[in-house]
Amino acid sequence: MSKEAKVGLLGILSLTILYLGFNFLKGLDIFRTENEYYVYYTDVEGLQTSNPVVFNGVTVGRVMAIDVDQEKAQVKVTLAVNRKINMTDKTIALMTDNGLLGGKMIKLLINKGTTIGDEATLQPDVAEGMVTSITNKLDPTLRNADSLMVNLTKIVKQFDQTGQALKTVLASANQTTTGVNGLLASNAKNIAAITANASTLTLKLNDLTTSMDAQIKPILQKTNTFADSLNAIQLGQTVAQLNASVAGLQGILKEINSGKGTMGKLAKDDSLYTNLDRTAANAAKLLEDLKSHPKRYVHFSLFGKKDKK
Repeated sequence: MSKEAKVGLLGILSLTILYLGFNFLKGLDIFRTENEYYVYYTDVEGLQTSNPVVFNGVTVGRVMAIDVDQEKAQVKVTLAVNRKINMTDKTIALMTDNGLLGGKMIKLLINKGTTIGDEATLQPDVAEGMVTSITNKLDPTLRNADSLMVNLTKIVKQFDQTGQALKTVLASANQTTTGVNGLLASNAKNIAAITANASTLTLKLNDLTTSMDAQIKPILQKTNTFADSLNAIQLGQTVAQLNASVAGLQGILKEINSGKGTMGKLAKDDSLYTNLDRTAANAAKLLEDLKSHPKRYVHFSLFGKKDKK
């Protein structure tokens, strides 16, 4: 090869290197496979360079640069998008959240329109953030929860007042119980005496019933002709009523021993106790006399005549 050819080839190579170096210094990449598009936002909400540009869920580019235009109060965002993606003048660059971590991305909404090329401007739009959406949805619930807490606080205060009233009632009940216990203790001797006398009266009544049964049975066995008269007398009914009275009296004695009924009041009144004791003694004497001289009280003749004295 001649020297002239070598010099010419070296000059061409030098000019090529100079052109490439000059464009590189200007920030132009002549070998790039992406187109640049511009979008103007009033607020980028934390968008950063290298955030993804997505179309139908596929990453087709990235945020290449973010420049603030203070005079126009806006932010210029430069997008680098794969040249295979055909953009139109109706394309919307929607800035939205990129997951739950709070990152941002640009979602391309390519609508039908006139095809645009490199360094064209896209229409901006901002989607409502996920956190903001959740906050808006939870706001009514939080208000209801706050109202519920206020109502619960009122109810708790009412329960406090009810608790104080219950304490007062319980204190009064304790005082009443103490008074009743004291009354029973002070009249224990009287109650025991009444119980003993009543038990004695019950035993004597049982003995009288047995004695009367023993006297009436032979009479019933001697003759059946006086059945109507005996039925009229209703001795059997009398005995049954007497037995029922004894059973009722035994039930009363059990209630007295257990502290029930009004016998506590009777025990407290000394005059009533004295009268009852005197009456029980007279009844005992009467029963003794009836047992010893039954003919004084029961007159019966086999032939329907009275005995002559």
